[in-house]
Order: sequence, then structure tokens, then C-alpha cells
Amino acid sequence: MIVYQYSPAGLYQGETVADESPLEPGVWLMPARTTTVPPPAEWPEDRWPRWNGVAWALVNRPQAPAAPDPVAKLAAFLNENPDVAALLQQPA
Repeated sequence: MIVYQYSPAGLYQGETVADESPLEPGVWLMPARTTTVPPPAEWPEDRWPRWNGVAWALVNRPQAPAAPDPVAKLAAFLNENPDVAALLQQPA
């Protein structure tokens, strides 16, 4: 049976399969954080389905945080830690 997964925050993650119990025919073993209620077939680009325990509600689409620039992060670290910067400048 197809079931619908959601994150700990209730955000829709996708479909998966629930297996039938080998000991109890007709009983389905539901994976954690799943429901048999399908999410909406379509939703606007800026919205995302969220399971509220009873039904799917459309909430603002979560935005992934921007990845930091590794060069800027290293430069900031070296500025804050001049002893490390000095070690890097010593000949090998």
C-alpha cells in the first residue's frame, strides 16, 4: 500500500510503501511519520504540504539556507586566529 511520508515538522517528503503484516493479514505496518491520506495533487510553487495530524495544509515553502562561501569563511577564521595564519605562512 502506498503511504505518504512527512518530516518531524510535518512537511511532505514523498511516497513510500507500507508492508502487510506477515502475522496479521489485512494489517498494514505503517512506517514512522506516514499517513494514508494523499497530499494535494498540485500546489503553488511558493507553498508546500504540511501534515497537521488530521489533514494536509499548504504552508509557505521552506527555504534552504544559503551555503556559506568557503573562502570567505576561511578568511574570517584566519583573521580571528592570527596564530593559525602564522603557522600556515611558515615554510614546510
